[in-house]
Amino acid sequence: MRQWPPAMQLMGIGWYVATCIVLGVVGGVLLDDELGTGFALTLVGLALGLAAAGWGGYRMLQDMFAAQAKQREDAAQARQPESERRPSDDAPAGDEQDEEERA
Repeated sequence: MRQWPPAMQLMGIGWYVATCIVLGVVGGVLLDDELGTGFALTLVGLALGLAAAGWGGYRMLQDMFAAQAKQREDAAQARQPESERRPSDDAPAGDEQDEEERA
């Protein structure tokens, strides 16, 4: 899947945070009206919405930063001359490859 531009990713995180908070508050208000508990469940819904928004937003930002770091690393490696490039970790070295082919 193609990577979204960072601005679009941040907009998605913003929508996620807003949706979590709104759903928590609306759910709390509806339960308060149904059960007649004043505004106690609204506060509980707000707290749950904030917790979900914070945790989910944190995870999304971590994924976004990791993807950008990988992209920068790949771009830097592509700019290096062929003689200075490190062999990739998943490809066996020359001698190891020959031994694997013989086995």
